[in-house]
Formats: sequence, C-alpha cells, structure tokens
Amino acid sequence: MTAYRRRGRDRAVHACFSVREAPGITVTVSHDGNGLVTTARHTAQRALAEAGRGYLGGRVELRTPRPPAQAATRPSAFGTRRRRAVRRAADRAVALAVAATLRGDAAGIRVHVRPPL
Repeated sequence: MTAYRRRGRDRAVHACFSVREAPGITVTVSHDGNGLVTTARHTAQRALAEAGRGYLGGRVELRTPRPPAQAATRPSAFGTRRRRAVRRAADRAVALAVAATLRGDAAGIRVHVRPPL
C-alpha cells in the first residue's frame, strides 16, 4: 500500500520590488505575525548597498503563507520552526527580487518555504 502525502497549499513566499529615486524602503506584507517587515526592510537595504545602489529606495511587496495557529496551552516547536523557515524564505525572496529588479528582469520572485525538519 502506498502512502499519499497530503499536499499543502501554496508554501511559497512571493516578493516584488520596485525602485524609487527617494531613499527609504517601504514594505507591505500579507501575513505578518513575526516581524517580517523589519527583516524585509533590512534585507532590501543590504541588497541595494551590496549592489552599489544604497542611495536608492523602493517598495517591497511580500506575500507569505498563512502563519500556523498558536497552541492554546504551550507554544509548538513545529510552529516556531515553521515561522523561522518562512522568515528565511522571505529573506531570500527579497534579496532575489531586489537583484532581479536592478538587472531589469521580472520583479516578481517566488521562493518555496523549506519544510522544518
């Protein structure tokens, strides 16, 4: 008998970056419960600075999977690892979106969330 693994919904982070001439990064996040705004802003600033374009600013749109529900009795280790995996995927997606925009490629980037072990 084969076991079928139930496929979850879309477990990917979508990031889109648009450049502005004014300095400063604006971040919009679909589901934010764990400080993704600050992480995305710092990642975009770092990526712009590494590309030698630290004087530019921009706007980051970040769509993340819905965060896991919190347990009523105690925090779940799986939930913590899942939030950490989403944060790492968001970090990669923002950096790739900034680099793609500066190259002139498509601005939308999709990075799969690696499942926690």
